[in-house]
Amino acid sequence: MAIIDHPAYGTYEVETIVVDDTTSFTLACSPRRNTLPGNGGIRWLSYDSRAAQEEEAIMLAHAMDRKHGLYQTGFSGGKIVVNSTAKPENAMHVFDAIAQLLNRYNGSMYTGCDINTSSTHMQYLRLSSPWILDALESPQINTSIATGYGVWSALQTVIEHAPGTGARPQIAIHGMGKVGCEIARQCLKHGYDVVGFDVRPTPAIPAEVRMLDKEAFWAFPSDILCIASLSGILDASTVEKVAARWVISSSNSPFSSPETQNRLLERGINYLPDYVSNAGAVLCDSIEKMYPDRYRNMSQDQANEYVAALISNRTRELIGRSQVLGFDVHMLLTA
Repeated sequence: MAIIDHPAYGTYEVETIVVDDTTSFTLACSPRRNTLPGNGGIRWLSYDSRAAQEEEAIMLAHAMDRKHGLYQTGFSGGKIVVNSTAKPENAMHVFDAIAQLLNRYNGSMYTGCDINTSSTHMQYLRLSSPWILDALESPQINTSIATGYGVWSALQTVIEHAPGTGARPQIAIHGMGKVGCEIARQCLKHGYDVVGFDVRPTPAIPAEVRMLDKEAFWAFPSDILCIASLSGILDASTVEKVAARWVISSSNSPFSSPETQNRLLERGINYLPDYVSNAGAVLCDSIEKMYPDRYRNMSQDQANEYVAALISNRTRELIGRSQVLGFDVHMLLTA
């Protein structure tokens, strides 16, 4: 394990394990994990280098740290990033190696799903390690749905409390997976117009969503742009095309750099930081860890309402404070 003082994200513990010729993974976590256990999912992608893999892990652990701190979940930030050209279902031995690492951390790091990992993978991982939070004893709860519902609650709060929205809000959603589809369903249910973009659209996307190509999507004049796809999707080129009043994200760290985020704000576009809006899964994790018996008997609707109560209240508070002080919400949280 190495202690890395990152110039943008602060101090994190970082450990990288080389599994075989095609795969390695990095665990990054806050040094506070011995007081507040780390928590963050397993992201499985192919990166250009080990340096990029470790940078992503630290960035995501930092985003998780902010989220856990903001909502006082009882966790600190952590993340596991797998760098592999293999698909997860064809490399189950990698999960065996992750289990060994988690067992060595002995309860100071919990994990669950993230991009390209699923509850099926977590069920396999649980066979070798107890430090998994993925509603495995509560199959009636889907934490991706809870995340989407939480983003929806932040979006609705912005529309209700930030001036300038028309009678029929226009919502653009980048990424129409489980989270994006849940945001879309709630928006449509409440009478909002929704456009979407996805590189691999599926039949699960609600029929009322008007799907656009990439160029038309970024140019669409929306009240709120939701990023429900990948980290870093808002890069120097894309951020110049955004035609929204607000950006709200379910993706951790949707900007490719701090400079890109600053450019969005310079353009007069508001940003509700991702760690405010996308906390649904970690709020579910906090119930699962602290109140396991209650969690086993909760419904999806109850999990959604719990998440929404916390996220909408925090969003309303931040908008109110920013309006009184004359700051944007991001400045308020990072001052």
